[in-house]
Amino acid sequence: MSDITLTNARHPALGLGNCILLVDDSAAIRRGLRREFERAGWVVCGEAANGREAIVKAEQLQPQVILLDLAMPGINGLTAARRLKRVLPEVHLILFTGHGNLFKSDEANSAGISAVFSKSEPITELLDKARSLVSQSAASILH
Repeated sequence: MSDITLTNARHPALGLGNCILLVDDSAAIRRGLRREFERAGWVVCGEAANGREAIVKAEQLQPQVILLDLAMPGINGLTAARRLKRVLPEVHLILFTGHGNLFKSDEANSAGISAVFSKSEPITELLDKARSLVSQSAASILH
C-alpha cells in the first residue's frame, strides 16, 4: 500500500475558478500545459512530478481536475488515480498518455479516470475536455 497519510483537509484554492493540478515527470511538459491552461482561464493550483507528489498536493490543494501522466517513475498515473479517488471521490481525473489508443479505457474507468487523452492530440481538445468535465459537475450540482 502507501506510507502517505491523507487527511482530506480543505485548502483555499478549492473556491477558485477552474482549478487544475498538473502531473507529469517532464518539467517542460508541465510548463507548456501550465501556459495553455492559464491562457484558457484556468487556475493551475499546483504541479507534481510523480504520483506520490500528486497525491500529497491534491490533498492539500483540492483541485477540481487532475491531469495525470500515465508513465511516471515510482507511482504511475493509474495507481495514483486509484488512491486519489479514495480521498477525493469528486475530483475529475484525466489520464494524459503518450500511449494513445494502446491504452485500455476499461482499465482507466476502473481506476476512476474520467477521460483518457493522448499527448498527440491537439491541446485545444484537452482544454475542451477539462472544461466539459467541470461543466458537467456544475450542472449536476444545480439539479
